[in-house]
Amino acid sequence: MLDREEVLAVTGHSTGGVCPFRLLSLLPVYCDISLRRFKEVVPAAGSGNAALRIATERLDELTSAIWVDVCR
Repeated sequence: MLDREEVLAVTGHSTGGVCPFRLLSLLPVYCDISLRRFKEVVPAAGSGNAALRIATERLDELTSAIWVDVCR
């Protein structure tokens, strides 16, 4: 796990608001397969008090998400 300063340095977003878009570093974006059952999802949007409603399919397209089964 990264500390707050490392999270900000690597992602460009504060802890609690790490958004899957506009990351400072080229990082993989992992999404749990359970999200696929939803038409839309609401990920963080760059700060601890901001979020963004987006179609799950569009999130996948924009982030080139890697789908994993976290519960497995």
